[in-house]
Amino acid sequence: MSEHPRSAPPTSATSQVTMLLGLAGYFAALILMRGTGTGRVEAGVFAMLATALPMMAHEVLVLRVYRHKTAGLVQPAVLQWQRINWPRILVKLIGLWGTLAVIAAAYWLFPEYHRSFYSPFWEACRTCLPVLLLLAVPYFIATDPWMDAPEDGYFHAGNLFLGRLPLAERAALLDFGLGWLIKGFFLPLMFVYFSGNAAYLLETPLTAAVESFPAFVSYTGRLAVGVDLAFVSIGYVLTLRLTNSHIRSCNPLFWGWVVTLAMYVPFFSVIGRKYLEYNDGIGWLDMFGDSWGPWVFLWGAAIITSKVLWAWANASFGIRFSNLTHRGIITNGPYRWTRHPSYLFKNISWWLLSVPFFTTEGAAEALRHCLLLLGINGIYFLRAKAEEKHLSEDPTYVAYALWIEQHGKLRWLGRLIPMLRYCPPNGLAPAPVHVPDGKPT
Repeated sequence: MSEHPRSAPPTSATSQVTMLLGLAGYFAALILMRGTGTGRVEAGVFAMLATALPMMAHEVLVLRVYRHKTAGLVQPAVLQWQRINWPRILVKLIGLWGTLAVIAAAYWLFPEYHRSFYSPFWEACRTCLPVLLLLAVPYFIATDPWMDAPEDGYFHAGNLFLGRLPLAERAALLDFGLGWLIKGFFLPLMFVYFSGNAAYLLETPLTAAVESFPAFVSYTGRLAVGVDLAFVSIGYVLTLRLTNSHIRSCNPLFWGWVVTLAMYVPFFSVIGRKYLEYNDGIGWLDMFGDSWGPWVFLWGAAIITSKVLWAWANASFGIRFSNLTHRGIITNGPYRWTRHPSYLFKNISWWLLSVPFFTTEGAAEALRHCLLLLGINGIYFLRAKAEEKHLSEDPTYVAYALWIEQHGKLRWLGRLIPMLRYCPPNGLAPAPVHVPDGKPT
């Protein structure tokens, strides 16, 4: 490790050009569907496809990410039939089918998934799942011959379902199972939220969005959340080696899972509503009363800014977003300013929107609301620490985090509040960081 200050962070796993192509696809989908009477589920599926396909094309055809060492693929050439290991591919397909059957059984078993809330996801599955299962066959055929380690999680899962237990490695099965548990839990939630948001954006006349400044703030916020959900939903689907967006590892920390899942239904229904409910129904506009002045526009602009930066942070993942997993280190966009910008701007937006410090019930109640929101903020702080501990197993993240400590735009926060500073794990050296002239530091 060089003693000289690093002049650039490690190369990001996702290009901002990739993100912009996805963003263009998302907005194009909204424009094309407006006024067509497209249903909620169809709108969600079409918007996801319009967002994902340009990004996948750029990653594969332009950036050729399958050639990266982290993809785990030997340099692919023309597919040669004699290289195809048909028995192994069949075992992998059995692993995929068996895994989906287990997830489907869990959905059938748990009462949570019998709620009408999840109906849009089931409808989307009936349409899309057969297509995805069909595409899985050529995907396995195309990637298996070129894998450095072809006996992956699908292979071990297939052996498990076939009853060949000695051939099913426990460690590989555990990581594989955790990855699918993450996808199985988060994808239904994100698609339901995303399709609902898409329906709202399509049904809301643009005239209503600009009829007043508060309406504009509200609509812009919903649009930013739609962008966020589009990229987040895609991330749980496109865990592919061909796009170097596969799951490299899952967070092994039990407490990391606890603080992450606590912020999502059904768990948040108890924690957030019964113990940390900080919102008393009084919003930011109520703070200003009937007389609007410059402060209303400044406050509204701050809300829009925080929402847009939150969405930008998650969109910077491109096709690689996922909770509780490592799928590549993001170092550009807002991540060039600070670690965890998504959490930072999300939590700021909640303070700006709910104004817990303003209430008609007295100072004691205002203090109580502020402490409750600080409890939510504290959970996100713990989520960030769990992610850092997990990602710090990768020297690239260590190099990135140390660079942020020295060059990040918000590095002063760590100097002001020491607990926010990054502490690298002992004995793990950061990966070399390449500066524009190509020389490592």
